[in-house]
Amino acid sequence: MREHLWLKIFFAVLAVIFIAHQLYASLYKPIVTETAQYYEMVVGVTADAVIIRNETVITNDSPGALHYITADGSRAAKGGVIAEIYADSAISGKISRLHTVEKELENITQIEEYNNVQAPDMDLINGKVNDALNEVVRAGAAGNYQRFDQLAEQFVMSINRRQVLTGELTDFSAQKAALTAELNELRASIPQPSGYVRSSVSGYFVSTTDGYEEVLTADDLTAITPERLDNVSPVPAPENAIGKTVSDYEWYVAARMSINDSLKYKQGDTVTVKTSLKTAPELSMKVERINLSADGERAVLVLSCQQMNSDLAEMRDGTVTIVSKVYKGLRLSSKALRVVDKTTGVYTVSGMRLKFVPVNVIYSTEDFIICAESDEPFSNTNALKLYDEVVVKGKGLYDGKVIG
Repeated sequence: MREHLWLKIFFAVLAVIFIAHQLYASLYKPIVTETAQYYEMVVGVTADAVIIRNETVITNDSPGALHYITADGSRAAKGGVIAEIYADSAISGKISRLHTVEKELENITQIEEYNNVQAPDMDLINGKVNDALNEVVRAGAAGNYQRFDQLAEQFVMSINRRQVLTGELTDFSAQKAALTAELNELRASIPQPSGYVRSSVSGYFVSTTDGYEEVLTADDLTAITPERLDNVSPVPAPENAIGKTVSDYEWYVAARMSINDSLKYKQGDTVTVKTSLKTAPELSMKVERINLSADGERAVLVLSCQQMNSDLAEMRDGTVTIVSKVYKGLRLSSKALRVVDKTTGVYTVSGMRLKFVPVNVIYSTEDFIICAESDEPFSNTNALKLYDEVVVKGKGLYDGKVIG
């Protein structure tokens, strides 16, 4: 009886040991890894910046409702029409609808032309649909909403063309007749404008004013000091202002910084400036002036630029980085770095084994490192590659070690 009791105790202890071993094996990880990711580190001076441009406020004293001909952020020619003037504000909506109907009819005409295509290449057609969809997704992800509507229209067009070629759409006569009738009705109901608003200079049209058009000017760059920017304030725009034209020639960025940071630059330097804009993330600029404060502790770096687009035309202030150097490579935790036989490298997981891979660290902090990518990552089997699993924690590591 006593022997049976001891056997029960023995098997119970054995079961506990087995369960504990399984729990330990499932919860304890002898190594911890992370994935090598591409990373770009920008080193430079980050500063609060004010945009200074040649801007001309556009005014209108004529009574009536405005219909803008030049879209916000679009280029305007000298003497070009910015807006038409009508007695009835509802006319603007009719004109917008007229342009929409004209575009729809134009699209149908283009689609109908595909009816004559014989033996269509469906792979090519499907590829164009996918490409159009990808362009829409990229524009949305990048925040480039100015092109979004145009790309979405192209995507719908590519789908319609595929439907024509596959026989899903064949007859557009009813749709064309309805649109044509609407177009004729709209044309008959829209009167001639009673007047026009024109731009006196060429540049980019912006339909808003911020009160700095006459305050922040490029007439005297020496006057753009830290004290001047500290005390600058907007002046209310005229009540009859309907927007402004921003010159698309040279414009300026006034970047405020410490005197020590300003010593890194000299007049005439060409620098790369990073912005927060999706459409202009990087700009080439020239150092025009370095204006010091009266106490000699602060400075304003006045930079000139000749690149321009609609987003830049609307921007007044923001944070910019004047780039000193850019480090591009594979980012890892600093804990991944090892030294084996006087060689700096990391351990990667290759199948069920560890592999020691030498690395060239081009940038490091206490938390992470950036390693240079190999010029031939696929042919060089002893190089760190994008998406490699790299050991950041583990004991008893060595090249060729089998891991479970």
